[in-house]
Parts: sequence; structure tokens; C-alpha cells
Amino acid sequence: MSRYHQLTTEQPASVVDLNLAPNTSCVLVKKQTIEVRPTPLPILQPDGILVKVMASGICGSDLHNYLAGGVGGRPVTEPLVMGHESSGEVIAVGEFVTTHKVGDRVAIEPGLPCRRCANCKAGRMNICLDVKYCGAPGSVGSLMRYFALPADMAPHLPESLSWEEAGSLQPLAIGVAIGIRADLRAHQTLAIMGCGPIGLITAAVAHANSAKLIIGFDINPKRCEFARKYISPITGRPIFDRVFQVDSLPTTRKSANGANGHDAHDENVGDVKYDAAKERAKEYLAIMNVEADGVDRVVEASGAEDAGLLGIAIAKQGATSVVTFTMLTPSPDLAVGLGHHQTNIFPTLAVTNKEIDVKGITRYTSTCFPNAIDLVRRGQVDLKQLITLVLPLTESKRAFDAVASGEEIKVIIKNQEC
Repeated sequence: MSRYHQLTTEQPASVVDLNLAPNTSCVLVKKQTIEVRPTPLPILQPDGILVKVMASGICGSDLHNYLAGGVGGRPVTEPLVMGHESSGEVIAVGEFVTTHKVGDRVAIEPGLPCRRCANCKAGRMNICLDVKYCGAPGSVGSLMRYFALPADMAPHLPESLSWEEAGSLQPLAIGVAIGIRADLRAHQTLAIMGCGPIGLITAAVAHANSAKLIIGFDINPKRCEFARKYISPITGRPIFDRVFQVDSLPTTRKSANGANGHDAHDENVGDVKYDAAKERAKEYLAIMNVEADGVDRVVEASGAEDAGLLGIAIAKQGATSVVTFTMLTPSPDLAVGLGHHQTNIFPTLAVTNKEIDVKGITRYTSTCFPNAIDLVRRGQVDLKQLITLVLPLTESKRAFDAVASGEEIKVIIKNQEC
């Protein structure tokens, strides 16, 4: 939690009297080394609630912390409780809390802003200058049995949601944020680079907003096959109009006789790759009978360099491209979004010539969680289809290895099964 919210260091009697079991947690000790062990019970604050965490999803950033020992240039330098996609039941409330009661079902918003910096004051709490984010270095994650947080960061859940679905709400909140950032509107055409959880959820949000055409791209054949079978709860038909399995872009040109070609001048690898991306984009657009020179919106949800190049190539003049995660993944066969490298080749000249609006996005804003809950409650988005594996907290390492394998879409950990 932010230092502004640490109001007391003494556990209130209401929590002590619960005589809770040890707070078993999933702890990243070092790269690719997880221990499931007790950690200190968090202190219930006067404005907070204590939650018995029931289910948690594993995110790409969690995975990269596990595989690489850090993410986005932020190394893990000490044992870290992981996780930030969680939900649970309120078991204690602070003395100032009037909005929640014991027994309430809640989601856990994992980003706690300072509420005082310039960005927070401007309403952009997702880019708070002093944010504390669950499972990030310097913070405590929610992949534990009991978690405390401010009451206003715990939106209520309807009884109709299973705990497994509730553990998948955070990525849906990000999908809602992507829709807002990309200005997704009815009757637009959309290309989504990456058919992992974020790409699939973005497609579901766009479909709920009446997108005219949704095209998916991924390098992983199993993810492509899953995306083709992702069914809309609204229409009963696949959400994606077409999903293309793509190969890596070439880094050298071929001459007429098949040998590597060499121009008289030094050739930039990025130019070679982007030219190939343009040729592929023409083919895809022709197959899909897109009459314009490209699609209206592109969402880059893989983190792979090639996906960013293809995304710009397939975007029409004046389009909007939202880059959800701009860091390269360690493996070309597993595009899970957020990686440890911080730079990619990007076609800046094409962005200028096509006057494309390129937007980054960080997490979600204040309205996204309530809107995500509402989408599921009204049957506009189905999260159940995305959940392909459920494991107990004691098998956390197996859960992370399953995500790393690329064989699963959404893995859920049941926090109380120790």
C-alpha cells in the first residue's frame, strides 16, 4: 500500500479474534523459484477491508517476473508475494467503513494510487507517480489467503459470478480500458495482434460494442485455434471473423535466385521487416474484403516486435493503434504481452505518413472495473470460456509452468485450497 494509507501498524481486535489460519502465500524467491509459505497477515486499516481471497488469475507480468526475475526493467531483488488478479469474501471491515460488510463478495483492484500526485489529481490514477501495484517489486501481491485493501478499491460482485470468473475480472477491466483508449465504436473494423487473454478479451469488448469486423493474429497455432472457437454470448457465433496464424517476419531480402540479396546501400533490418509486413497486410485485407486501405483500429496485445510492425502496416490512413504492452517477449513462440526488454523496432516513418495515432496504455482507469463487472453480469462478455486450468494454491509452481508452456489460456489459482 502507499505510505499515505498506512494509518496504523496494530491489528484491530476484530481481526485478532478471528484466529485465522496462517496466511499461506505464493512467494517468488528468485527467478523460476516459487515457495508456497506463510507470510505476515496484512494490517486492516480503519478505511479498509480484510478479504479471504478465493481465486486469482495469473497475468503475463506475473509470468515474466517468474521466468526472468523481473519485468519492464524492474528486477525482483527480494522475495515477492505474487499475483494481482483476485477476488474474495470480506471477513472484516475497518471502523470507518460503511460501504462493505462481512460476507460481501468483492473484486480486488490491484493498483493503489497515492491520490495526491498531479496525475491522480487529473483523474489518471492508472499512471500515478507513486502507485503501489500488487505483485510488483516493492509491493505485496494478492496470491495469498488473506489480503487487505482500502474499501473503495473493492467493487462488489453479483452472486451470479463464480469465483473463477471473478478471478478473471482484472484483465476484462483492462479490455474495457483498451476500448476507451482506442475509442472503439460501433461498425468499426479492428485488428488484434495476439490471441492471448488480453487479445481475446479485447475482441469480446469490441464485439459487445458492435464492431463490424474483428480480425485476430497470433504465431501460436493453439491460441489461433482457441480464438476461432471463442463464442459470443450475444450471437452464439465466433467473436472473431477470421484468425490468421502468422510466421516471423524475415530479416533479409531474397534475390530472384533465392539467395540473400544486397542493395548498394546498407539495409536497415527494420525496413526489411516492415516491407514484408506491408505485403502480408495487403494479403490479409484482400482475403477479408476490406474496402478501405486498412482497418480503423489496431490493438497490439502481444508485445512482439513483428506484431507491432504488422499492426501499423494493416492500419488505414488516420487509424488509431493502441499498444497495450510495448516490451518484447523472451520467446517468439509465446506472445504473452509484457516482457523484460524495453525496446522494439517500430516504423516511425509509416506512422507519420499514414498519420496514425499510436497510444500506449497502462492498466485501467477508475470506471473500468465497475464496467467490466456489468458486462459479465448482463451476459455481454463470457469469461468462463477463457478458463482452461484451475489449480490449488499449493500447486502455484505448476500453474506458472502451465502458463509458460503456452498450452493454456487462463489459469486460475484457488487461494483457499492449501
